[in-house]
Amino acid sequence: MSSICSITAVDGVNRVAVKVRLPTDDDVLEAVVVGSTTEGFFCIEAACPHSGGPLSLGDIEDLGTGDPSIVCPWHAYRFSLKSGESPQCELHPAKVLQLDVRDGYIYFRDPEVHIQSVTHFKAIKKAKPSCVKPRAAADPATSQEALTLVDWAILILQTADPSEKVRLTNLAAALWNEGSISQVGSGTPPTEPSRQADLTTVAPSQTTKRGKGGTLASRVAILHSLANIEQWAIDLAWDIIARFATYVSPSGIPLPRDFFTDFVRVAYEEAKHYRLLVERLAELGSGFGCLPVHGGLWDSAMDTSHDLSCRLAIVHMVHEARGLDVNPQTIAKFARAGDTLSVEKLKVIHDDEITHVAAGQRWFSWIVSESPGVDRYALFHEIVRKYFRGDLKPPFNDEARLEAGLDVNYYMPLVKNKKPPRSI
Repeated sequence: MSSICSITAVDGVNRVAVKVRLPTDDDVLEAVVVGSTTEGFFCIEAACPHSGGPLSLGDIEDLGTGDPSIVCPWHAYRFSLKSGESPQCELHPAKVLQLDVRDGYIYFRDPEVHIQSVTHFKAIKKAKPSCVKPRAAADPATSQEALTLVDWAILILQTADPSEKVRLTNLAAALWNEGSISQVGSGTPPTEPSRQADLTTVAPSQTTKRGKGGTLASRVAILHSLANIEQWAIDLAWDIIARFATYVSPSGIPLPRDFFTDFVRVAYEEAKHYRLLVERLAELGSGFGCLPVHGGLWDSAMDTSHDLSCRLAIVHMVHEARGLDVNPQTIAKFARAGDTLSVEKLKVIHDDEITHVAAGQRWFSWIVSESPGVDRYALFHEIVRKYFRGDLKPPFNDEARLEAGLDVNYYMPLVKNKKPPRSI
C-alpha cells in the first residue's frame, strides 16, 4: 500500500491535498490531510458540506479536549477532525478517513481507499475581498470622538439624516476593515435611532398599499417601503454591535472579533441597499419620505434587546429570512413591468441578504455550540413562539434559506397546521 506522505510534510499550514476513490463510492473524494499538535494526523473532505467553502484552508482549533476541529473560513463552522460532525451543521457532517502512521509515513487505514493524486500546499488564506471602497479621508467632526467601534455605532444610531448615516457607515466600515478602529469598546445605544422630523410615521397596518407593481405609483410604493426597511436594517446592524459588545457566552467566551466584522459588513451592505433604492426612487421622479413609514422592525429589536440569541433568531432568522421568501416575487413584479433597472438593484439586494441571514444563523449556532445540552432547533422554536407575533407562513424560498444555513427543521415546525379544504 502506498503512503500518502511523510509526517514531516504535515505541520500547521503545511498540508496535503489528496484525491481518492472510495471502495463504496464511484466518485472521487477530494480531501486534505492536516496535523494537530496534540492528536496526530487527520483526513477530512476538502470542501465544507455547508456551502462548499474551502475547508482545507481552515484553521485547526486544538483546545486540548481530545477532539480537535477544523474551522471553515467562510462561515466559521467547526468540524470535528475525528468524526466530521459540526454543531453548526448537524445534518451534513464532513467525511473523514482514518489514518495510520508507520515508520514516519502516513497511510489510509482502509487498504481499499485508492489514492489518485497527492499535492503538497500551504494553507495560507487569501484575504477576503474588502466590502468597502478604499479608506476615505478622516472625518474631523467625528474621528476624534468616536474611537471605538461602539462609539461609531452609537454615533450612527444618533444620526437622523439617512444620507449622513450611510456616509458614516461607509467610513466606519473602512476604518474597521483596515484596522484603524482597533477596539470594540462598550457603551449604551439609544432606545431608538434618530429619524428626520419630516418623516410621517404610522403603524405597520396603516402604510400605503403597495399594489402589484404594474403602475409607476405601485413600484414607487414598493421601493419606498424597501428603502425604509433598509434604513432600519442599517441601525439594527449597528445596534447589535453596540448593545451586545460585552456579551459573554454561557461557557464564558466573549464574542470573537469575527462577529463584529460580520455585522460591520451587514451595516455597510444595508447602507448600500438604501442608497441603491433612493437613487432609483429619484430616477422615477420620487424620493424617500414622500410616503409614510413604519418602525415595525425596531419593535422586534426592542422585544429582543435583552438577549443576543433572541435578537439573532427574530431579526435575522425570521424577519430577514422572510425577505428571502418575498424578494423573488418582488423582482418578478418589476420584471413584468419592464423595469429592468430596478430589477438589477433588487437582485443585488437579494444576494446580499442571503449572507445577512447566514450571519444571524452563524452566530446563533455559535451561541448554541457554547451552550452544552442545548438543541438549536428547540431553542429557535421556543424563541420564535415567544417573541414573534403570528405564525410563519409559506411559501418559503427553501433554496435561499438553505444557502443561508436555515434548513427546514428551523421553520417548518413553526408553520400552523392548515385547516382541511372545504368540500365544494
